[in-house]
Amino acid sequence: MRAGAALRRAVAGRLVAEVPDLGGRVWDRSSKGDILPYVTLGPSYWSDASVQCVAVRAITLQVDVWCSGAAGAGKGDAEDVIDDVATALNDWMDQDALTAHPLRVIMVRVMDDPSGVVHGVVQVEALVEG
Repeated sequence: MRAGAALRRAVAGRLVAEVPDLGGRVWDRSSKGDILPYVTLGPSYWSDASVQCVAVRAITLQVDVWCSGAAGAGKGDAEDVIDDVATALNDWMDQDALTAHPLRVIMVRVMDDPSGVVHGVVQVEALVEG
Protein backbone atom coordinates (compact mmCIF):
# COMPACT_ATOMS: atom_id res chain seq x y z
CA MET A 1 0.00 0.00 0.00
CA ARG A 2 1.47 3.36 -1.01
CA ALA A 3 -1.20 5.41 0.66
CA GLY A 4 1.12 8.00 2.22
CA ALA A 5 2.49 9.28 -1.07
CA ALA A 6 -0.95 9.25 -2.68
CA LEU A 7 -2.40 11.21 0.24
CA ARG A 8 0.37 13.83 -0.02
CA ARG A 9 -0.27 14.27 -3.76
CA ALA A 10 -4.02 14.57 -3.22
CA VAL A 11 -3.64 17.12 -0.40
CA ALA A 12 -1.17 19.20 -2.41
CA GLY A 13 -3.50 19.25 -5.41
CA ARG A 14 -6.47 20.20 -3.27
CA LEU A 15 -4.62 23.13 -1.67
CA VAL A 16 -3.36 24.43 -5.03
CA ALA A 17 -6.92 24.34 -6.38
CA GLU A 18 -8.80 25.64 -3.33
CA VAL A 19 -6.57 28.18 -1.53
CA PRO A 20 -5.78 31.00 -3.97
CA ASP A 21 -3.74 32.98 -1.40
CA LEU A 22 -1.07 30.27 -1.66
CA GLY A 23 -0.54 30.98 -5.35
CA GLY A 24 0.20 27.30 -5.97
CA ARG A 25 3.08 27.33 -3.47
CA VAL A 26 2.62 23.86 -1.93
CA TRP A 27 5.75 21.72 -1.54
CA ASP A 28 7.26 18.85 0.40
CA ARG A 29 10.19 21.08 1.33
CA SER A 30 10.75 24.82 1.16
CA SER A 31 13.77 26.74 -0.10
CA LYS A 32 15.35 29.85 1.33
CA GLY A 33 13.67 32.93 -0.06
CA ASP A 34 10.31 31.32 -0.90
CA ILE A 35 7.48 33.83 -1.25
CA LEU A 36 5.01 33.83 1.64
CA PRO A 37 2.49 32.41 2.22
CA TYR A 38 3.27 28.83 1.29
CA VAL A 39 2.63 25.30 2.53
CA THR A 40 5.03 22.46 3.18
CA LEU A 41 3.80 18.94 3.78
CA GLY A 42 5.31 17.94 7.09
CA PRO A 43 5.67 14.73 9.04
CA SER A 44 3.18 11.92 8.87
CA TYR A 45 2.53 8.69 10.68
CA TRP A 46 0.05 5.86 10.47
CA SER A 47 -1.37 3.18 12.65
CA ASP A 48 -3.27 0.02 11.83
CA ALA A 49 -7.02 0.56 12.08
CA SER A 50 -8.04 -2.66 10.34
CA VAL A 51 -11.35 -4.29 11.13
CA GLN A 52 -12.22 -7.93 10.43
CA CYS A 53 -11.44 -8.47 6.72
CA VAL A 54 -10.72 -4.84 5.77
CA ALA A 55 -7.17 -3.48 5.94
CA VAL A 56 -7.27 0.16 7.04
CA ARG A 57 -4.58 2.67 7.93
CA ALA A 58 -5.27 5.73 10.02
CA ILE A 59 -2.82 8.21 8.47
CA THR A 60 -2.07 11.54 10.14
CA LEU A 61 -0.44 14.21 7.98
CA GLN A 62 0.88 17.55 9.20
CA VAL A 63 0.36 20.48 6.85
CA ASP A 64 2.65 23.40 7.72
CA VAL A 65 1.47 26.86 6.66
CA TRP A 66 4.07 29.64 6.57
CA CYS A 67 2.89 33.26 6.54
CA SER A 68 4.40 36.71 6.94
CA GLY A 69 4.92 37.94 10.47
CA ALA A 70 5.76 41.45 9.28
CA ALA A 71 4.12 44.50 10.81
CA GLY A 72 0.54 44.81 9.60
CA ALA A 73 0.44 41.16 8.51
CA GLY A 74 0.64 39.29 11.79
CA LYS A 75 -1.16 36.31 13.23
CA GLY A 76 -4.62 37.60 12.31
CA ASP A 77 -3.87 37.59 8.57
CA ALA A 78 -2.05 34.28 8.92
CA GLU A 79 -5.04 32.75 10.67
CA ASP A 80 -7.19 33.58 7.64
CA VAL A 81 -4.88 31.57 5.35
CA ILE A 82 -4.58 28.76 7.91
CA ASP A 83 -8.39 28.63 8.24
CA ASP A 84 -8.68 28.42 4.44
CA VAL A 85 -6.28 25.45 4.42
CA ALA A 86 -8.22 23.69 7.19
CA THR A 87 -11.56 24.37 5.47
CA ALA A 88 -10.27 23.06 2.12
CA LEU A 89 -9.17 19.78 3.70
CA ASN A 90 -11.84 19.07 6.31
CA ASP A 91 -14.45 16.55 5.19
CA TRP A 92 -12.84 16.16 1.73
CA MET A 93 -11.23 13.23 -0.07
CA ASP A 94 -10.15 12.57 -3.65
CA GLN A 95 -11.84 9.19 -4.11
CA ASP A 96 -9.99 8.69 -7.42
CA ALA A 97 -6.64 8.90 -5.61
CA LEU A 98 -7.48 6.82 -2.54
CA THR A 99 -10.20 4.59 -1.17
CA ALA A 100 -10.66 6.53 2.03
CA HIS A 101 -13.11 8.27 4.26
CA PRO A 102 -13.12 12.09 4.05
CA LEU A 103 -10.25 13.82 5.80
CA ARG A 104 -10.83 15.04 9.32
CA VAL A 105 -8.96 18.08 10.64
CA ILE A 106 -7.90 17.00 14.12
CA MET A 107 -5.77 19.98 15.20
CA VAL A 108 -4.94 23.53 14.12
CA ARG A 109 -2.23 25.61 15.78
CA VAL A 110 -0.91 29.11 15.07
CA MET A 111 2.45 30.18 16.51
CA ASP A 112 5.37 32.50 16.03
CA ASP A 113 8.44 30.94 14.43
CA PRO A 114 11.95 32.00 15.49
CA SER A 115 12.59 33.02 11.85
CA GLY A 116 10.04 35.84 12.23
CA VAL A 117 7.26 34.25 10.21
CA VAL A 118 3.97 32.88 11.52
CA HIS A 119 3.79 29.08 11.45
CA GLY A 120 0.44 27.34 11.23
CA VAL A 121 0.02 23.63 11.72
CA VAL A 122 -3.02 21.80 10.36
CA GLN A 123 -3.12 18.09 11.16
CA VAL A 124 -5.46 15.90 9.16
CA GLU A 125 -6.36 12.27 9.57
CA ALA A 126 -7.45 9.90 6.83
CA LEU A 127 -8.82 6.38 7.19
CA VAL A 128 -7.46 4.67 4.09
CA GLU A 129 -8.56 1.25 2.92
CA GLY A 130 -6.26 -1.05 1.06
